[in-house]
Amino acid sequence: MKILGKIRNLLLFVILAGGLAWAWQEGKLAPVIKTGREIIFGKPPQKPTAKDFKFQSVTRQDVHQKVLATGTVTLKTGAEVKIGARISGLVKNLLVKIGDFIHAGEIIAIIEHEDLLSRVARFQADLDAEKARQAKIRAEGPLEINTAIAEREELRVQIKLAQKMLERNQELNQKGFVSNTVVDQAEEKLAVLKARINLAGEELKLEQSQVQNDSRLAQAMVERAQASLAEEEIQLSYATITAPIDGIVAFVSTQEGETVVASLSAPEFVTLIDLRKLEVTVFVDETDIGRIKVGQIAKFTVDTYADQFFKGKVREIHPKAVIKENVVNYEVILDIEKKKLAKLRPEMTANVVVTTGTRKKVVTLPKEAVKREGKKTFVVTQNDGKLKDIPIELGWRDGGRIEVTSGLNEGDEVGIPNKPLKKKRRGRRP
Repeated sequence: MKILGKIRNLLLFVILAGGLAWAWQEGKLAPVIKTGREIIFGKPPQKPTAKDFKFQSVTRQDVHQKVLATGTVTLKTGAEVKIGARISGLVKNLLVKIGDFIHAGEIIAIIEHEDLLSRVARFQADLDAEKARQAKIRAEGPLEINTAIAEREELRVQIKLAQKMLERNQELNQKGFVSNTVVDQAEEKLAVLKARINLAGEELKLEQSQVQNDSRLAQAMVERAQASLAEEEIQLSYATITAPIDGIVAFVSTQEGETVVASLSAPEFVTLIDLRKLEVTVFVDETDIGRIKVGQIAKFTVDTYADQFFKGKVREIHPKAVIKENVVNYEVILDIEKKKLAKLRPEMTANVVVTTGTRKKVVTLPKEAVKREGKKTFVVTQNDGKLKDIPIELGWRDGGRIEVTSGLNEGDEVGIPNKPLKKKRRGRRP
């Protein structure tokens, strides 16, 4: 019985194997195998068709190379001025408050200065006295010189007369009418007069020199008095503190009635800033700094005006690196276009885009059309409803467009995959 059972099982196995072989040869098992595979491994992905793509034409347009960076709106050198007192004293009047806009030359504060007024008055009196002394010297000096000149001229006249008398007495002496004594007296008188006129000439020179020296001394005293008065007037001017620039009062650290003490450094109690002198300090990564050049155009936004673009231009590139969190950056300074300058404030964060190059009228395509597999880059095109992969080479990227350097021509259509609808998840939120 056991042998018959084994023979029967063997016959059934042979019949089943033969049936399976016949079904395999006739292709009857392919649907069964396909169904089994789908049950175990899932359905295989379907090949895409033209309906799965939206086709757009390749176009020509300008492509810009850009550098993205962040920065800060800052004040230019000289746009922020800290103002203080150069003399010590009580703050008598404080005429500004935070937020006030003042022009250059307007008064900010006044320090008590009655003592300075009295000193200025005293030095003014000293100057007036020196000027009066100078005027006296200038008036009397010429008179004394003229007197000395007149005395000298009188002696000259006397010499002429004495010379004539001597000659006359000499003639009379030769004729025997006068004695030799008379001639000797005439000669002596002439010699005395000549000596006196020489002395008068020296006295005239001395008088002229004295007048000149007195005049120069008087002028020096006047100038000294003027310098002293000017010094006191400068000290008096320090009591009135004025704005050196146009600007907005950003900080006030004193009030009326307080005493300020000026030491080696002037106490700063008012800060002015000129919001018309703003710039942007941009931190550019070391990998991008080589593309930045002076004169390049830039655009930036700030957080409070996220939908508005502000224009700028590269003015400076600082050579020294700034290292933050182990990242090497370089400072680039932008000049801001004045059109929207009034909206900006110092220390605002700026998101900057610097245009470092432009390629005119190059072939471009949407970035969504580009497909990559390994190192290969290609796009999908269609021909009579059939899809075809075309290898391409890419260049610059500008926003949503990418430059095509080879593989496509203007007007070619490339496929952009249709985005499948995402199924909503059921259940709890993650």
